[in-house]
Amino acid sequence: MLFYIISFAFLFVSCAAGSRYQDRTVAIQNYIKQGNFAAALNEIESNKFLNAPRNRLLYLMEKGKVEHMNRNYEESNRLLEEAYILIDDQIKSSVGQAVAAKFVNPMQEPYKGEDFEKVIIHYYKALNFFALGDPQAALVEAKRIDIKLHELNQRYKNNKNKYSRDAFSQILQGILYEATGDINNAFIAYRNAEIIFLENDNVYFGVPIPEQLKKDLLRTSRIMGFRDEYSLYKKRYPDVVESPASAGEAIIFWENGRGPQKGQTKLSASGVGGVFVATYDDGEEDLVITLPTGSSPSINVIAIPKYEQSESYYNSASIITEDNEEFPLQMSENFFYIAKQSLRDRMLREVGDMILRFATKKATSYGLGELAKQMGGKEVRNLTRLVADGVGAALEEADTRNWQSLPATIHYVRVPLNENEPTTLQIKKVGPTIDYETLVIPYKKGLQITSIFDIGRSQETPVSFNPEKLGSEIIEEKDSETLKKESDKKLQQQKN
Repeated sequence: MLFYIISFAFLFVSCAAGSRYQDRTVAIQNYIKQGNFAAALNEIESNKFLNAPRNRLLYLMEKGKVEHMNRNYEESNRLLEEAYILIDDQIKSSVGQAVAAKFVNPMQEPYKGEDFEKVIIHYYKALNFFALGDPQAALVEAKRIDIKLHELNQRYKNNKNKYSRDAFSQILQGILYEATGDINNAFIAYRNAEIIFLENDNVYFGVPIPEQLKKDLLRTSRIMGFRDEYSLYKKRYPDVVESPASAGEAIIFWENGRGPQKGQTKLSASGVGGVFVATYDDGEEDLVITLPTGSSPSINVIAIPKYEQSESYYNSASIITEDNEEFPLQMSENFFYIAKQSLRDRMLREVGDMILRFATKKATSYGLGELAKQMGGKEVRNLTRLVADGVGAALEEADTRNWQSLPATIHYVRVPLNENEPTTLQIKKVGPTIDYETLVIPYKKGLQITSIFDIGRSQETPVSFNPEKLGSEIIEEKDSETLKKESDKKLQQQKN
């Protein structure tokens, strides 16, 4: 009897044990890191895990983001709109999926998305609409970010999300209001963003208040003739230098690094006062999970998802104009801090589900033990329970699915453009090496928006401002002083 139980146990473990989501999408992530978005899209289409019905939301978000990076804005919007509708319909689990999630692991259920993922959809839809020439539709999407955050939080009676407002969404609204000529509402949006920072000691989810936001507050309050507000900001930010007016301007968004990835930690519960207690430390306040006890001897393990911070190749970047003026790109969103807090808040709400999964496996262990006792006595019962507990521990897996094509951070800056002719900018990226890349923006009256993506190291680092050489010249690794001298020399030659 015991032999068959053990044999079945090991066979079940070998068949049912899963792997992390990121291990199943290595090829996709490598192509994204290389900037080969077309290959990444093909890989998404052929990935069986992503194309499983229970992972439909993941498929839509991943492919929608990659289509955005590939500048296929209409297709990106189509996919992200489907994701938005799917979320709004509140994805449900079938009875079979719910049972499998309790006996095996939560990855057997449909992926419902983390709350912060549900709102970031609207950021990319906003950029897509703007690129398609519809700034009003873009503005609607930007507004939906905070609306959705509020709507999601209204569903929870306890342990509400601490990530309930997004300062960056207010900044984005201000930018889009300006693009439509509505300076008054742009000022209000910038002011709302500043309020969020001020209420959080000028740092919100790992992001210090951007210098660009301070400039925007000064500029828009001055244009609107709000003298009291302008005087207030001049006193509050005395070191901020306002940029002169320009016929054309560009907002450049820089997505840097690979976003946080979901891993897991397995906690062994210890017996305290008749119950088992597992403590999870995520760098913040400990999360204590009280689990139902069973008769000793027993093995007690519970798996918890945990976000892991990915290392970015670059730690900073700036835009250098043709006049050799340097504009640092400033952080506006840090997804690791948001993801970690969002997951923690969800876990506090779902401790009951974790306990139920644990209890289901313990009940199975107990039942097998009692059956073994009838056939072989107490010693066989205890050994059977240990084997069943071991199987349960081996099968205990956290749900490690998450939107992996998001960046680690988003940075932005506003730069002036030439009038009536294209503007050639140099992007300076600082990491273990200093790389340069050329960006040419055609002239257009008003405000333009463009995005740059650096998931890994840039594959192309041209140093010349000559548009004919755009993307074709690769430089060897040199120290920053040498690169700066060479860049200045070439710039001077072009001016002469």
